[in-house]
Amino acid sequence: MESKRVSKMPFKVLDAPSLTDDFYLNLVDWSSTNLLAVGLQGAVYIWSAQDNRVTKLCQVDSQDSITSVSWSTSGNHLAVGTDKGVTQIWDVQTTQLVRKLYGHTGRVSSVAWSSSLVSTGSRDRTIL
Repeated sequence: MESKRVSKMPFKVLDAPSLTDDFYLNLVDWSSTNLLAVGLQGAVYIWSAQDNRVTKLCQVDSQDSITSVSWSTSGNHLAVGTDKGVTQIWDVQTTQLVRKLYGHTGRVSSVAWSSSLVSTGSRDRTIL
């Protein structure tokens, strides 16, 4: 049986300037449709592995930043968490905002999908 080796040369190097260095954020996610979502400061960019094209999906206001991204199982929708505690659901094919979800007082540092359900995580602080 012939063994295959992993190449030591990169297939593709993507430039991600200003990628926030924070262990608790989830700023990169690969979809089932071969798209890579990257949250860079206040914007989300999509890179297509098929045609090597980068597009800007969305931008938050200057007082906010992207803190998490997560693809739906189908790869058609992207959940985007922000520092202000809002989760945005985007239809990537139409580049339209589908819904905004509120409820966190802290940054949305994790997002996960289960079928069509989305769950978010935050280190919210209770105000007494």
